Amino acid sequence: MKEVRVPSSDNKIVSQQGNEKLFLSVQDIVDMTGISMTAVYSLIRSGKIPAVPVKAPINKKWKPLRVRKEDFETAVVEGGFDE
Repeated sequence: MKEVRVPSSDNKIVSQQGNEKLFLSVQDIVDMTGISMTAVYSLIRSGKIPAVPVKAPINKKWKPLRVRKEDFETAVVEGGFDE
């Protein structure tokens, strides 16, 4: 299947394969799991869920993060949500 880049709901470009997202935003994870945004960021900071920053203006202190769907699924299977 050919990979396609399409705009996400927050106007960022998110890679998709067919109709399935390859990268998830923090908000996507919150919506899927029902855990708080703070908890998701905590899991990312602890390394339980690997994330990568996406493009943001240089003058911004933070950059939006994206999580590979494959890494997220692995974290769920391995119990990555146990605090």
